Amino acid sequence: MQATAPASFSPDNGGITLPPGFRAQVIADDIGRARQIAIRENGDMYVSLMDPVDMNYVAAMRDTNGDGRMEFIKYFGELDTSCKGVGLYEGYLYVASRTQVVRFPMEENRLLPTGPFEVVVSGFIPQRGHPHKVFTFDDQGHIYVEIGSPSNACMEQRRTKGSPGKMPCEELEYAAGIWRFDAQKLGQKHLVDGYRYATGLRNCIAMTWDPVKKDIYTVQNGRDQLSAFFPDLYDDQANAETPAEEFQLVGEGSDFGWPYTYYDTRLGKRVVMPEYGGDGIREAPAGLYDEPIMIFPGHWAPVGIQFYNAEQFPERYRGGAFITFHGSWNRSPLPQQGYNVAFVPFQGKLPSGDYEIFADGFKGTEVLLAPGSARYRPTGVAVGPDGSLYVSEDMRGRIWKISYVGEGDGPVASIPAPKVLREPVETTPSDIPLDPEGKRLYQLHCLGCHQIDGSGVPGLQPPLDRSDKLDNDEYLLKLVLEGSEWVEDRYYQNLMTGFSYLSDEDLSTVLNYVKARFGNAAPTIAPDDVARMRMQ
Repeated sequence: MQATAPASFSPDNGGITLPPGFRAQVIADDIGRARQIAIRENGDMYVSLMDPVDMNYVAAMRDTNGDGRMEFIKYFGELDTSCKGVGLYEGYLYVASRTQVVRFPMEENRLLPTGPFEVVVSGFIPQRGHPHKVFTFDDQGHIYVEIGSPSNACMEQRRTKGSPGKMPCEELEYAAGIWRFDAQKLGQKHLVDGYRYATGLRNCIAMTWDPVKKDIYTVQNGRDQLSAFFPDLYDDQANAETPAEEFQLVGEGSDFGWPYTYYDTRLGKRVVMPEYGGDGIREAPAGLYDEPIMIFPGHWAPVGIQFYNAEQFPERYRGGAFITFHGSWNRSPLPQQGYNVAFVPFQGKLPSGDYEIFADGFKGTEVLLAPGSARYRPTGVAVGPDGSLYVSEDMRGRIWKISYVGEGDGPVASIPAPKVLREPVETTPSDIPLDPEGKRLYQLHCLGCHQIDGSGVPGLQPPLDRSDKLDNDEYLLKLVLEGSEWVEDRYYQNLMTGFSYLSDEDLSTVLNYVKARFGNAAPTIAPDDVARMRMQ
């Protein structure tokens, strides 16, 4: 029998802050871009990965001496795409990629699968927007698969200023909802064997079925770019604060109103989307759509949820929900928010009080202006067999084990005060001045996606800083006029809108600013060049 070593908590809780009485231990580091977590009764852990490690998308980990750290880490799951969903059910490990849900046979006390995977559900329609699948199981033999919307707001021209919404939105027929399948039947096809359990859900990768409440709960990622597409209706402050991230109790037949509506944090009500005739205050038709059970600030990006049904934590936490917030990108030019783990107390099936921030400090700075500068971005959350809470993140692949040790255990070591991240100083060669008009146009049209420092958004929008594309004027001209849908083998998920509605002079000015600011390159694009590209 393996001897048990005492747990060793990190002096600074591994770089995060926690309530009094709680301590954290870093149990694994640098394992890859970690997402969801599944834990067996013996403590073995399985983590889905956004990028492959040795061509595999699942990290399997074991604590071999009982000290809490995962000394033994192996990778498996040579699947077709990156993964977010992972879960254990009836002797199998289920994993969801962008295109399918599969399961691996597992045996007791064996860390790695005992055979190749079997396909449980496939046939999902390929999509670039919100392509990853997550799932949960009930106690009646069902698996529920969440399929995010392929677009931001079901516009006729995706992410394009002035484009109206499609009515009806055909995406609701195959996405933006939850589908129910037989958890153990192999070879099922999405639209043949699946039952659409709920709809009107833009993207709810934070989803779980709670075995005590016996219901499905989700936390939705709200739509983006209100001020970019509708500057007459929304300013930067409104764009940052709304729409709400909705905490939802999902029942059979639920409809939460995407893409026709969103929940406004400022007004405290559901309103009509501007793509469908909304003016920022027009209320949605009464009684037509389900209401959230709680709302969170806009663009916090919820990606994980776990109800706490163990006994290690104090009584007030039992039955409540822990939610991980990956952190915003669409609040620019205002500071980014989220990057935390929130706790919501429950009484029965509904919240019994407001949310509170349980774990914080992930972003590593008091004021964060670009998501790529965050130290950590929380992703998965799970409860272990001893009642500890596990949290993963995907900037460097760190996993924390959070335990309650009692408030009389002595003071928790404080984290040094973070440095405040200010706007980067614009340093360019002295012979390449930065045009103030180019800066204004960049902040108006480009900053929201590419960020104030040109760092972009990991996985969503590409960085401009030191990009080799800045030397290719023809590429840049076509990109700003047509958007990015024509670009082949795009790594980044979100489409870039076309800016053909801007004048030739404005486009040449902003492109030359981008070249100077982020590529230290002289201006080479004239208004005539833009006009020529328009004619091609």
